[in-house]
Amino acid sequence: MKYFVLGSTYVIRLDAGEKIVEAMIALCERDAIGAGFFHGLGAVGEAEIGHYDPSTDEYDWVRLSGPYEIVSLYGNVTVVDGQPFIHAHIALGDNTFAVRGGHLKEAVVSVTCEVTLTRFRDDIARKKDGTTGLLKLSLEPDGD
Repeated sequence: MKYFVLGSTYVIRLDAGEKIVEAMIALCERDAIGAGFFHGLGAVGEAEIGHYDPSTDEYDWVRLSGPYEIVSLYGNVTVVDGQPFIHAHIALGDNTFAVRGGHLKEAVVSVTCEVTLTRFRDDIARKKDGTTGLLKLSLEPDGD
């Protein structure tokens, strides 16, 4: 990963073989980033994406392999138990111009991935929702 910082914005380049979520977490740990949002584009050779089913409170996961263009990558950075947490969604286009997308568990860059991350001044936490078990944003002063 290579990056430079312009004020509160990071311009990031991931290269072939790097894992997107893993690299973003490492950057946030290194620079103590506890909140922000990011978007990106590029290409991946492998990805694991999911779809949340509210009727079962579970994700269905699929692994994709092959050349895919990142049509859209968007997510945020928050903190869970004092550690950076990445919540990202991705849309991937194949060589037939079909697009598949969902919650990004992880993806491996095949050529390059260009990400712009805007860092917030203050951290934002997540708290486990008692009903779904999902980690939801804690936006109230008391952490709810």
